[in-house]
Amino acid sequence: MTLILEWLSREGLIVLSWWLWITLAGFAVFPLCMRLLGGLPDKGYTLARALGMVLVTFVFWLLASYGFLDNSVGSIILSWLIVAIVSLVVYVRLGDLQDIRVWWRENRMLFIATEIVFFSLFFVWVIYRAHQNQILFTEKPMELAFMSAVQRSDTFPPNDPWMSGYAISYYYMGYVMSSMLSMLTGITSTIGFNLMIASQFALTGVTAFGVVYNLVRSRAFESITQFRNESASRSIAIGMGVLGMIFMVLLGNFQAILIEAPYQSKSLPQDYFEFWGTQERSNFGENVYIQNGDNGLISDPSGWGSWWWFRASRVLTDYALDNTLPPNWHAQPIDEFPAFSFLLADNHPHVLALPFVVMVIGLMLNLVLTGRNPNGYEVLLYGIGVGALVFLNTWDGPIYLVGLVGADALRRIIQNDKGRLDAEDWLGLIKLGFVLLGIVVIAYLPFIIGFRSQASGILPNLLHPTLFRRFFIMFGPFVIIISLFLLVEAWRGHRYKEFNWRLGISIGGLILLGLLVFMLALTAASVFLPTIRAYVEGFLNDWGGWDVVMPLLIQRRIQYGLTGLLLLVGVILVLARMFPIIRKSKFEEEVDGINVTYPSATGFTLLLIGMGLMLTLMPEFFYLKDNF
Repeated sequence: MTLILEWLSREGLIVLSWWLWITLAGFAVFPLCMRLLGGLPDKGYTLARALGMVLVTFVFWLLASYGFLDNSVGSIILSWLIVAIVSLVVYVRLGDLQDIRVWWRENRMLFIATEIVFFSLFFVWVIYRAHQNQILFTEKPMELAFMSAVQRSDTFPPNDPWMSGYAISYYYMGYVMSSMLSMLTGITSTIGFNLMIASQFALTGVTAFGVVYNLVRSRAFESITQFRNESASRSIAIGMGVLGMIFMVLLGNFQAILIEAPYQSKSLPQDYFEFWGTQERSNFGENVYIQNGDNGLISDPSGWGSWWWFRASRVLTDYALDNTLPPNWHAQPIDEFPAFSFLLADNHPHVLALPFVVMVIGLMLNLVLTGRNPNGYEVLLYGIGVGALVFLNTWDGPIYLVGLVGADALRRIIQNDKGRLDAEDWLGLIKLGFVLLGIVVIAYLPFIIGFRSQASGILPNLLHPTLFRRFFIMFGPFVIIISLFLLVEAWRGHRYKEFNWRLGISIGGLILLGLLVFMLALTAASVFLPTIRAYVEGFLNDWGGWDVVMPLLIQRRIQYGLTGLLLLVGVILVLARMFPIIRKSKFEEEVDGINVTYPSATGFTLLLIGMGLMLTLMPEFFYLKDNF
C-alpha cells in the first residue's frame, strides 16, 4: 500500500488528468445523447464517454486532415468545444430544456453507479500497468511507434514511423485518441501507452455495463411492444449491468479450468489431455506426464509448475490430415478474448476498438427501442459511429453496419406486428444501409483514400473446421448460457403456437447451401491463382494426390461437423423465434396485435446471438487472408 501511495504522489495528477479529459468528453456529448439516444432508458449517459471520444477525435482528425487545424493542444481543445457547442444546440432545438432536471431526479442512482464502475476499472488497471509497465514483446513496439508518430506529426494524415515522407496507411483512429489524451495531459507516448490500455479497459467495462442496464431496464418501460414489466427496477438493472461488465472484461474461457488446473495438479490421466488436444498440453512425446498417485488435486497452487497464461489464447488447434501437429505448429489460430487482451496490454486496433464496438451495439439498441424510423440526426450519428469502427479496426465496420440494419429490421418486425418484413420494409432497410454507407465514405474519406489493406482475399477453409470440444474450451461459458436462453425461447414460442420452424429450417438450409457453394466456388477459383495453385499442387504431392486427400477431407468434415451443425441449429432457433408464424382468423385475415410475443429486449438479444452465431459459423467454410 505504501508503494502505491508513493506512486500516486508522483504520478497521481497524470492519472487524474487522463480520467478527467475522458469524463469531459462524455459531459460534452451528453446533451446530444439525451436528444438522439432517447430510446435508451438512461438517455445514453452510460455510452456518453465512448461517444464523446469518438466525436471529439473525429472532429479534430477531420479538420486537421483538411488543413483547418494543426496537431496541437489548442486544436484539440477547439475540437472539444465544437462538439460541446453542437451538442448544446441540438439539445436546445429538439426538446424541453427541463428534461435534464427530470433525468437527474430519475437517474441519480445510475449516475453514481456509472461513475463508480468507470473510475474503479480505470484505477485498478492503472495500478496493474504501473506494476507491469514494460512496452516489450508482441506488437507493443509497433503500436508505440504509431502513437509517437501521431503525437509528433504537425498535421494529418500522420507520418509513417518507418517510411519517411509517407503517411500511415493503417486504421489509426485509436492512436489519434491516445495522442490527443497524451498531449492534453502533457505526457510522452510511453506513459500514454499504459494509460490508454487502462482507459480502454474502463471504457469497455462501463459501456458494456450501460448496454446491459438499458436492455434490462427497457422491460420496465412502455416500449414499442405490448409488454410492461415494472419489476425490472433500477437496482436490478444496475446489478445486471455489473454482471454484464464482468462477463465483458473479466471473464475468460475454460482453458484454465478444463486444461491447466488438471495438468498442473496432475489429477487426471494423460488420455484426458489427448482428448482435448490443445497445444503443449497434449501430444506429449518425450515430455513426461505422470499422473498424481492419489488422483487428488494439489490443494496449494503455489506448488504447481510454471503457468503460462498465454496458452489460453491458443486453444483452437489446427492439426494435419493425419491428426498430428504440423511442423509449424506454433503458428496456430489466435483466439484472444477481452480479458486476455487487456492483460497482455497490446494497444492493437482490435483492442482499441472494443469500447466503441459495444457503443455501436448500444446505438443498435436505441434504434430498436425508439419504435419509429430514425430521423436524419440519428442516422448521421449512427453513420459516424459505424464509420469510427472502420477507422479503428476496419473489419468491425461492415459487421456493425449490417448490425444497425438488422436492428432496424427487428424494430420493423415488432412495430408492424406482422412477424415479417413486407416490400416497404425491405426498401427501407436497403435505403438505410446505403445511407449509412454513404455517411461512412463521405465522413471518413481522407482515411479511406489513403488506406491500403494487407488483406489478400477470401479463401476456402477445406482443411481446418473446428472440433467442437476445442470450440467449447474457447466459448464454453457462452455456449451454456446461450443454449439455455434459446431453449427457453423455443419453449415460449411453442407455447404461443408461433414458433416458425418452417421458416427457420428453410432459411437455415439456404444458409448452409450458400456457405457450401461459396466454399466450393472459392476452391475452384483458387486454382486459377498461380501462388495458390502451386501451394495446392505441393500439398497434394506431399499427401499422395487427390485419391488420398479427398477421402481424408470428407472424413474430417464429418468428424468435425458438430460445431457447424450446432451453430446452424442456433441460427435456425433464432430465426424461428424472431419471425413468428402469422396467425389468421377463420376469415383468413391476419389477427392484429398478437403476432409478436417477445419484448424488444428479447428480440435484441436474439439479434445479437444470431450475429455471433453467423460470425463463428462462416469461418468453418471460408476465411479472410490478412498478411498483417
